[in-house]
Amino acid sequence: MKKEKQNYKRFSVTMPAELYEELEEMAEDRGMDNRSMMISDLVKREVLKHRQMDRTRVMAGTLTITYDAAIDDCANRLIALRRNYLDEVISTFQVMLEDGKNLEIWLVQGQVEVLHTLLSQALKCSKSMMGQITFADAILPPLRTNR
Repeated sequence: MKKEKQNYKRFSVTMPAELYEELEEMAEDRGMDNRSMMISDLVKREVLKHRQMDRTRVMAGTLTITYDAAIDDCANRLIALRRNYLDEVISTFQVMLEDGKNLEIWLVQGQVEVLHTLLSQALKCSKSMMGQITFADAILPPLRTNR
């Protein structure tokens, strides 16, 4: 599959000298070849945040949670929760950490509002629960189903 050449636009940005120096340092720390790459990356991140404001938009992402498995029966409640969200939870990965703690990463896709509700319900499973959702800038290709 041949990739089309990307179209670029040029514009000028004026900012305080101190902020400019911080941008230069940040670009260097992140291994960016130039300021344009750094600014494009920052703008992409902000556009992604802006897209999340449309709570009906379908997005993919990861839901990351940690909890103390010894405190209560949280693991079984999370399994039941995932069953209630079979259309949104694509895949899960669980790791046992030190001191009886668990880390779970869920690959999810669905409407932003539904995914935030899923995270909210997961966080209610245990007092020790901590979690967040991170959205991607693309969605998964259509998944096959027997339904």
